[in-house]
Amino acid sequence: MSGDLSLFGDDEPHEPAPPDQHVEPPASDWQIDLLRKALDARGLTTQTERQAAIEGAAERPVESLRALTQDEALRVLSRLGQTPATQKAAGSAWDQRDEDTWIDRL
Repeated sequence: MSGDLSLFGDDEPHEPAPPDQHVEPPASDWQIDLLRKALDARGLTTQTERQAAIEGAAERPVESLRALTQDEALRVLSRLGQTPATQKAAGSAWDQRDEDTWIDRL
């Protein structure tokens, strides 16, 4: 009976299943925009500062924001949200001075 075909596929050779090729979706445009705004709000303007902040939050090397997955982008946004943004003072240095001048006393 070894030459007979199996009726239910019992005798088919068992090959190992291929590894799961689950690919994470890339970060969406709105996530990229929020990441850029979060970096701007923290006063990170140079490429080096921005990359260090993103890599620190993502816990891996990142070539660009587009290299992040959606889950990573959410995690980075959450971690950036935990650090306070730098407050930029409204007005000029003249407006932010501590002491009154003779003009202010008039």
